[in-house]
Amino acid sequence: MLAFTNKYSDVTDLTQKYSDAYYPFLRMADVYLIYAEAKCELDEYNESVGALNEIRVRSNAKTYSFSNKNDLRSKILEERAKELTLEGDRRWDLIRWGIYVDVMNSITGTNNDGTTAAYDEAGINKRRDERHLLFPLPTSEVSTNESIDSNNPGWS
Repeated sequence: MLAFTNKYSDVTDLTQKYSDAYYPFLRMADVYLIYAEAKCELDEYNESVGALNEIRVRSNAKTYSFSNKNDLRSKILEERAKELTLEGDRRWDLIRWGIYVDVMNSITGTNNDGTTAAYDEAGINKRRDERHLLFPLPTSEVSTNESIDSNNPGWS
């Protein structure tokens, strides 16, 4: 069975197929996590942990304390994945952190014979290459714009 979330299932008219709940473009939790990440990269751990713990306290989760930058960075990354589920940020976070290809290629499914495959349990291909870090340029733009020599890498 596949997992699902009821994060935006708050509807006023139960006869409607889709939610009429507002979709947040930027939430305060995202701002705190961006701040925590920036402070972590600037080696200002107390402020970074404080911003991260603000999010944790709000959701009645245990607070953290860290002794090194890698552990703190990992927890911020994990917290962004949890807090911003289904908000369209994960792919961009992974690309920004330089781990998109590795993370996507670590997701595998299992064939009936027990071997692993490049797709998940829902049959969705998760295999990614370096070319997936950039979108392809429209063919019409590449062929008509004199300033563009070729398409993005891998999209020729």
